[in-house]
Formats: sequence, C-alpha cells, structure tokens
Amino acid sequence: MTEEREELAALGERLQREHGTLWLHRLKGDPYAALLCDVDDDPAPLRERVRAAGPLSRSRTGVWVTADPRTAATLFAHPGIGHLTVPPEELLGPGEETVTPVRVQKGLGPLCARLLDAAGPEFDLVTEVAEPLAAAALAEACAIPERERGRFAEALAACEVLQDATVAPQRLAATRRLRTGLDALRSLLDGAPPGAPGPLALAVAARTGADLVARAVLRARFPLSAREAGRAAEEVLRAEPPGRIAPLVARTETEVAGARIAGGDRLAVLLGGGAAEATAPAHRTLAPFHRFLAETVLTALADRRVRVRPTAPVVRRARAPLTRGPARAPVVVTPVTAAGSGGSGTTTATTADRRMDATTTPTVPPEATPSPRAAAAALGARRGEAR
Repeated sequence: MTEEREELAALGERLQREHGTLWLHRLKGDPYAALLCDVDDDPAPLRERVRAAGPLSRSRTGVWVTADPRTAATLFAHPGIGHLTVPPEELLGPGEETVTPVRVQKGLGPLCARLLDAAGPEFDLVTEVAEPLAAAALAEACAIPERERGRFAEALAACEVLQDATVAPQRLAATRRLRTGLDALRSLLDGAPPGAPGPLALAVAARTGADLVARAVLRARFPLSAREAGRAAEEVLRAEPPGRIAPLVARTETEVAGARIAGGDRLAVLLGGGAAEATAPAHRTLAPFHRFLAETVLTALADRRVRVRPTAPVVRRARAPLTRGPARAPVVVTPVTAAGSGGSGTTTATTADRRMDATTTPTVPPEATPSPRAAAAALGARRGEAR
C-alpha cells in the first residue's frame, strides 16, 4: 500500500510539473504550448501563428509543429513517421495500439428513439443522447452481454481523456480513472468476437463519436428532412475534424521541410477541417462509424419534425486540446409549426410519428442500455472537471 501511495504521489508530481511547464512556455509566447493549455475559445489565431513560423518549426515544448497542409500531407505519408496513439504512460499493451475500424451496426434507430423519448423536451445532448448511443453501438460491435453494458459504458467514460493525454498532461484523478477504465475494457473484451475493436479503438470511437453527434445536432439547420440528415452528418465531419491535433513520432532520423528530425522526436500537425487526407489516420479509420452515429440521431430528429436549439452555452471539457469536445450541451426540442414551414396551423410530433415499425427488431434491446438519466448520474463524477 505504501508503494502504491508513493507511485501515485510521483505520478501526481510529474503531471503537475508537466502542466506547469506548459504554462511557462505559454507565458513566454509559445503558440503550441498555449494550444495545449486549452484556455482559448478560438484556437485559430494560435494555428495562424504556428503557420507563420514556417512549414515546420520546433516548439519550446520540444515538439516539431506544423499547421501547413502540404507539410501535414508529407508527414502523414512519410514511412519513417508514425501516428502517436499511446499516452506517455504507455498504458496500452502489445496489439492494443492500433485503431481498427468499427463495424457499423444497423438497428440503432429504435435505440436512439428510446433515448430521445426518455430525455423529454429538455435534456443534455451529450450525456443523455450522444454518449449512451455511442456506448451502445460499440457494445453491440463487441457483443458485450446485456448484464455488462452498464460497466462497459462506465469504462468508456473513464477512458475519455486518452487522446488528449497524448499531447497534454491530465489531472491525477483522470489519469487514474483512465488506467482503471482500460483494465475494465480488457476484461470485458475477453469474449469479444474476432475482428472486434480493441481498447484503443473503443476509447477513441466512443469519445469522438459522441462529440460528433453533439456537434452535428448543434450545427444542423432545423427543420431537417431525412434526406438532408446524411448530408448534414457528412458536412460536420468535414468542417469539424474529430481531433484538432494529430500527434506523430519519428521512428528514425529523417528530414522534412528542411528540418532534421531525430528518431524518437515528437511532432504535431494542427488541423482545422477540410479534406479527409488532412485528418489524423486514426480518425479516418473511424469516419464511417462517426458518420453513422451522427446520421442516426439527425434522422431520428427529422422523423419527429422538431427543432433543436441550445438553452445555455455549450461547456467544453477541460484539458482537451486535441478533441475540444463538449462536456455539456443543454438543448430544448420543440415541434415544427406549419407556419414556420410556410403553411398554416400547427403540426406536432405525435406518438405515431415516433412509433417503431412493427417489423423492425431492435439490434439493442431496451434493457441493454441504462436510461439516459441513470447514465448521466453515473458520469456525474467526471463532469466536475468540465469548465
């Protein structure tokens, strides 16, 4: 027990020291360090400062940084440079460091409808719809037994900081939860079918998938038709990449954009949206899953003939410079009136509008997923870290 306390104390001191060092570099004017401190609502000016420094420059943090699309494409295609997917603590074991595709599961529409029904007219888009839907889709892909799906969702929630931990030190409590969450995922995946995603793919897919769902709904122009749902999901995936920083590592000594890069050096590509080739490899692999989740929710809202609007400002997660995703997004759903769509009278979403086709068999049964309110309560502990 004493050894464990000493280890935790050493870990806490290291995380605090690394975080303090970032702030010192930020105060000295380093734009990349300022991005990692994650206190600027709009990171675009910082990306422009990095771009102005040249195609590839070295931050005071020791990381080579670029915001130049041409240099980014060169780095992504370079055989001597790999995508960094493991946090500095090296929490993943052999065979767990690769992000593999998540097979898109059909039949999530009924589950999404149940989540929206249970949430009511006012709810938190992140904790009551986006996160439970992503967790249920991944549980189905991994054939997680129904009795374990609550534990599976909790493990995914504990791993939400994994991507951001690759570029910025997290709080001690969050780092400890990450370790526990990865251990739980390994245990739960013991009976997973061949080809099921591993712990890394699950952690990345759950967090970025839920983020994309929330962003897609907040960006959508309501009222939305079912035909427009797919285009809206594609647009948000293009305009708002799942990750704003692609962390890389040089496997061998190499030269890029006139800079001599030593083996083992870290690199970072700053992303701001655009073509798929300007997206981190891990997120390109998961793009079909991201798109499917967003389209499922947008289609469900289109079928209900409703509008969705925020009731309060979106609260971003703290210390999340890579994902920059929402922690809370309170919204209200209201029926579309005929007057608002160019007619007269009022049209409300009826029970018939929401009724599931009798011939449809839900892929995920109702008892397989905790209620949105219960899921929100289970995730409450980590919400205290949101700004």
